[in-house]
Amino acid sequence: MTPAEFLTISRQTFLALAPEILLLIAAIVMMTSGAFVRRSRDLWAALAATALIAAIALLCLSPAGSPPPYASVIANDALAAWSRLGLLLTGLILIALAHNQVDDHRAPEFFGALLIVFAGAACVTAANELIFLFVGLELVSIPTYLLLYLPRRNPTTQEAVTKYFYLSIFSSALLLFGLAYLYGLTGLSNLKALAYLIHWNNAALQLPQPTFAVIALVFILAGLGFRVAAVPFHFYAPDVYQGSPTVLAALLAWVPKAIGFVALVRVLAATFGWQPVAAEVSGLSSISDRATLLTAILAIATMTLGNTVALAQDNLKRLLAYSSIAHAGYLLIGLAAAFRNGPEASQAVLGADGIIFYLATYALMTLGAFGVILALDAPSRPVERVDDLAGLARTQPWATLALTLCLLSLAGIPPLAGFWGKLRIFQSALEVARGPDRSLFLILATAGALNAAIAAYYYLRLIVLMIFRDPITTDSPPHHAPWPTILAIGACASLSLLLGILPAPLATVSRQAARSALELPPPPAPTPAQIAHATAN
Repeated sequence: MTPAEFLTISRQTFLALAPEILLLIAAIVMMTSGAFVRRSRDLWAALAATALIAAIALLCLSPAGSPPPYASVIANDALAAWSRLGLLLTGLILIALAHNQVDDHRAPEFFGALLIVFAGAACVTAANELIFLFVGLELVSIPTYLLLYLPRRNPTTQEAVTKYFYLSIFSSALLLFGLAYLYGLTGLSNLKALAYLIHWNNAALQLPQPTFAVIALVFILAGLGFRVAAVPFHFYAPDVYQGSPTVLAALLAWVPKAIGFVALVRVLAATFGWQPVAAEVSGLSSISDRATLLTAILAIATMTLGNTVALAQDNLKRLLAYSSIAHAGYLLIGLAAAFRNGPEASQAVLGADGIIFYLATYALMTLGAFGVILALDAPSRPVERVDDLAGLARTQPWATLALTLCLLSLAGIPPLAGFWGKLRIFQSALEVARGPDRSLFLILATAGALNAAIAAYYYLRLIVLMIFRDPITTDSPPHHAPWPTILAIGACASLSLLLGILPAPLATVSRQAARSALELPPPPAPTPAQIAHATAN
């Protein structure tokens, strides 16, 4: 690479990462000035929202040019563009929910840490290098420790922070170990180049040590399995959700799951997904078979445990925690399908397509559900247990309507967005159910449908409580949430309904994003100087 090419790629990378750089600068300024300037939390929340809006504008106005995929640390493709946009928009929703959830003197650090979390999440979705991917994941994890500790410092919160801190460090170590083995396969850290070499360049790579690939697969799945709360790495979630403030439970239910599955698509599905051109020659077929089987086992275990244990929960946040675990199981079905990419172009991205579509719908319904619980919670009438929702329709009809829409979407009831999310995931399993994998994917689709039916029971139980049960207490006055919270909840509930009625735009976006994540661009043609050098040698 010549100095001129290096400068060009650096400039393109810098321009592509302008939204994340802006968020990091805004976070540093807020957290530094907060030590010297005393202002209300409303101001700091407004500054954080302004930074997110400016980052969205930069993302939308960024130039169409993209750095070369085999020479850049980022992949400025459709998956990166749409995922970053979605994360930044959900950042605005979380800012609206959190604007009054922290004391004035802790607000600069709190909202600054939120900006860093979303900057790191956006970096993960655009990562094209193993090191950059890991840095983005840590940019999410480290500020999360601060967020969990800042709002309130009681023994329950301290226990939740401690559990999340140590287990997060352990998962990062597992992930780093797996990434090291993945790098050792080829000596490459560029994800596109690594996937190209494994899939197509059979003369250069015969995978003489396929065991290393299996080790990389297992440890990467384990490290990212913690972030998505998949069995057996799920056990921290119920305790941490229950011990955390509601707005941070919503953050933990959405952001780690989103970046975890996007990272799984970028790192594993794109690298070890089966392709007929090179599968048998390079040994990739055996690795893809093992990846599919392992992911299918995790999917069934995660769905089943999450849904069955949720049936017995009486605490709302613990119930939603186990619900979040179950949704990770549904998404793992899509990952298993992504490992079996078919030779036809229409099927080549079906599993990844389902994952991206499902993540978009999951963001709306889970943030909306947590937002309603946050809006209803008041000192005069705390909302912690399932029975606290009894008779809510009589005192808070609009909150009941919003929560009902979000719960029905979580259950996968048509015509809401969650129905199409589950349908696309199950469809991806059925479409790749052929050959020796037929029985496995039929079992996966059947297990997913049965688990969706189990989950419908505890979601519908909450709706029945709100509408048909008498309130436990009638002496407390209705609690009125501030307008930013109402706006965020209304947006989540309305979009859950709108995307259920008109799912085509989201389906188009998810298909484009999945295709860009899994496609392998042709390598750049050698320059005359490189040809002359090779000829001379």
